[in-house]
Amino acid sequence: CELIDMDQVIVGKIQWKTTPFMKGQLGINHTATLIKMLSAVNENISIDVKEAAGKNYAMKITEGTTQVTFMLADTTVIPAVPSINAEPDYEISIPLNEEFISKYIKAKNALPDAKNFAVQVTNGQIKFIINYTTVNADNISFEVGSSTSGDMDPVCFSADKLKEVLVANRGDSGELKVSPDGLSRIDFTGSDFESTYWLVMLQN
Repeated sequence: CELIDMDQVIVGKIQWKTTPFMKGQLGINHTATLIKMLSAVNENISIDVKEAAGKNYAMKITEGTTQVTFMLADTTVIPAVPSINAEPDYEISIPLNEEFISKYIKAKNALPDAKNFAVQVTNGQIKFIINYTTVNADNISFEVGSSTSGDMDPVCFSADKLKEVLVANRGDSGELKVSPDGLSRIDFTGSDFESTYWLVMLQN
């Protein structure tokens, strides 16, 4: 699965180590709608993909007597996911363990309107700042370890997108890497999947 959000501040790919249940492509243009509809069923589901004229147009998701029909989008209307070919050097590496994930989610929930988080290195200490700004404003910051790469000015990314990634992958091991050039990479590995996300720096 390749993904990109409407604001184009995050792209990603997810690879499942399972036997595919179908051939072809599924065009999912409204992921949030599909997630909400899946809350109507549990995990033990069957999926039947409906096809016409050589294109998949719907997913019928069944659990017992409950059936969910989700209409697929034409893949040509979904923005193409750009390839990240030449990645910069990532100077910061942060383990995404349960302690970090819990601390970040609590901080973001405490500032629900915060649009960004910044990663900064001062005197060798890596600091996360929720709702970073150059003027006085409410914010929450915490240290997440040390760096041997020298100081780094604050680099800002989407606070909401990071929270979504952490919530979706909670319980699995991950790593967040940050480049001062304005790109961060998040890798997670589970028992049957691998996922990678790239966050693009927000312009202040």
